[in-house]
Amino acid sequence: MNIISYYFNNFGKIMFALETHIFIFLVSLTFSIIIGITISIFITQEGKKKIGRIILSVMGAAQSVPSLVIIALTFIFIGIGIKPAIFALIVYSLVPIIFNTTSGIFSVNQDVIEAGKGMGLTQNQLLWKVKIPIALPVIMGGIRSSATIIIGSATVAAVIGGGGLGDFIFIGLKLQKPEILISGALTVSLLAIIVDYIISIIEKKIVSKGLKIKKSRRIYHEKLHKYNYDFCINF
Repeated sequence: MNIISYYFNNFGKIMFALETHIFIFLVSLTFSIIIGITISIFITQEGKKKIGRIILSVMGAAQSVPSLVIIALTFIFIGIGIKPAIFALIVYSLVPIIFNTTSGIFSVNQDVIEAGKGMGLTQNQLLWKVKIPIALPVIMGGIRSSATIIIGSATVAAVIGGGGLGDFIFIGLKLQKPEILISGALTVSLLAIIVDYIISIIEKKIVSKGLKIKKSRRIYHEKLHKYNYDFCINF
């Protein structure tokens, strides 16, 4: 049985697994965004920058921890099922959101903040009208990374009863059936590409045009610098 025939013969089962995978993804990402941005806002407040820098360093180191470790610890202390799987994915996907949001807020020019204070803005107004909008491209980058991590790691969460498309991958490996494995892996890959594209569209809609121009110029100068460097080396 080839991959195409298996896919169409089991289309209903694959779509059900896809729905479960999307549900796990949406719940995990929603809670990750809420918790991650809340933590970042708390640790970037005035007087807490030292704590923020420490947490930022910890988050940077935590990015190297494999998702399987988090899922294994969740299995040991919480158990199996879709809820423990979602909990593990939330914990693991917090890292890029906290890291990017904290970095983005810290990177806001101090002169801009002082100008806002001079206009009489309160701390909350500075946060939501100055810091967050300027840091938004970096924050969205963290959310995109987190979304990709959740979709990929959700396949591993199938080992603790999370369900989703990971079931096809592990069944295919166990039975040595490449058509089952590839059906699951291909669907996960397509889902990741589509989700990343959707988030990129949302990012373009909500990010200020001025920040887009600034980002485009930065990318242009980086490419120009790289071209000049390569030219000098080759010359």
